[in-house]
Amino acid sequence: MSGRDAHPTVVACAPGKIFLTGEYAVLAGAPALVAAVDRQAEVRIARRSGPGPLVVASLAEDERRVVDDDGRGELPGGDAGAVLAARRAVGLRVAAGDALDITVDSRAFLVGSRKLGLGRSAATLAATVAGLLSAAGRSENAEQLEVALVAHALFQGGEGSGADIAAAVHGGVVDTRLAVTPRILPTGLELLVGWTGEPASTVPLLRRFSAAARERPVLLRDLSLTAERAAAAVAAGDRVTFLDAVDRSGSLLEQLGREIELPIVTPALARLVSVARRAGAVAKPSGAGGGDCGIAFATSAAQAAAVRTAWEAEGILPLPLAIAPAGVRAWVDAPASQGASLG
Repeated sequence: MSGRDAHPTVVACAPGKIFLTGEYAVLAGAPALVAAVDRQAEVRIARRSGPGPLVVASLAEDERRVVDDDGRGELPGGDAGAVLAARRAVGLRVAAGDALDITVDSRAFLVGSRKLGLGRSAATLAATVAGLLSAAGRSENAEQLEVALVAHALFQGGEGSGADIAAAVHGGVVDTRLAVTPRILPTGLELLVGWTGEPASTVPLLRRFSAAARERPVLLRDLSLTAERAAAAVAAGDRVTFLDAVDRSGSLLEQLGREIELPIVTPALARLVSVARRAGAVAKPSGAGGGDCGIAFATSAAQAAAVRTAWEAEGILPLPLAIAPAGVRAWVDAPASQGASLG
């Protein structure tokens, strides 16, 4: 039996995310409401006895990387970069030990080779962190979140709020104000997600926003107040106020983009929002914008169907998504003869 065969494989998976409210304002301390969605990144971690390089295989990218990591070099992009950031973050707490083969399956976050913008990197980071901690006998949710946030900062150069990590770790709908708080959306709402077909890169948008916001801090005031209203409405189960805050958020994001000359609301996102509103729903871009996805909230099945039909007529792809109630999970995938213990 080889060294690799002697060890059980640890498997971990984590859901993607969609921003409901709080984009950009969260960077100024406002609450963000983020929902985990049922697209999963799965990570399989196999140990090879003795020292050796990290080997990362990405099924989505059809790529295999052999990485001799000294902990200081620049991180690559894609799944390999997310895995390496997670290993560095976990390595601050857990001895490196044996060499690792890590296989990432994040294909659920792509259409062909194009990304959907549903938090693929965050899900991969969270799953890898949970798998590595689990392999060391550590599975506390609080530690998974803490270490995954460190990995996220490493991977994105300190950009971003980490709200997507919170959703990936906890599942469901979370309010990221101060501490992560589980929430339930007001009753009578159906969340719809539409994809523009235009992949966007989040980090460059965040960097451009940060540079502009430092010079004009008043830009975030109304957006932050609206994010506060949305979070308070969800906590109170107030559907009317929540929908009003969502609608206001969409308008403010468009205004913010115009004022700082940042393409938050692209023409495709503008179509997504306008046609959903014409169908009677409340709609807005989701996340940093520049492409990717937008959301709508419908108050009846007929209204939801009308939104989907209108989106399709405008070249917007309705995504079959639901809120994922569970967050990151890790388990041992060992042959029956080896039992279920990590040893």
